[in-house]
Formats: sequence, C-alpha cells, structure tokens
Amino acid sequence: MAPIDIAGSGSPSRIDSERRAAEARSEENRGSTAKTAAPAVMGDDRVELTDTATRLSALADDVRAASGVDVEKVEAIRQRIADGDYEIDAGQIADALIRQEQELV
Repeated sequence: MAPIDIAGSGSPSRIDSERRAAEARSEENRGSTAKTAAPAVMGDDRVELTDTATRLSALADDVRAASGVDVEKVEAIRQRIADGDYEIDAGQIADALIRQEQELV
C-alpha cells in the first residue's frame, strides 16, 4: 500500500490508477479468468485526520517557516565547550523533554 500524503501533493488520478492496479492484482490473486471492463465506482471517499495529525501538520509548517540556525549562539556554545566552561543541567534537559512530549499528547 502506498503511503498517504497529508500535504496534498498526491493527485486524484494517481490515486485512482493505484486503486485500479490494486483491484486488478486482487482479482488475479483470486484466480478469476473473467476480466471486468471497468472498476466499480467508489462513492464518497473521505479522509479524516486526527487532532494529532492536524497538529503535526501545523508544526511541520512552522518548521518550514522558521528562520534557521542562530550561528552566533552555536559558535558561543561551541567556544564554551572548547574552553571547558559549558555545564549541562541534566534535570533541565529532562524537564524540557517531558514538556515537549506532553505537548504532543
């Protein structure tokens, strides 16, 4: 089964052709010798995204719109590490990871 593109770049004609190909493979697997002229028409196909999928899509849009890396901040941290002045607060990192995980749920 092909992955679902939540960004909307999948064309309906491609999806329809993939559905027809899957139906043909299914028909062949059943050993049927009779071929149908056209596949049955499906009606009212819908996709509903969960709240989590919608939020993840919005977050992906935010990431794409973000400005990028703060080179000055990275260089300052790199220098502090090289000088041996950079201290890691494991508790602060753990708290941030827990908050981030809770935001996703």
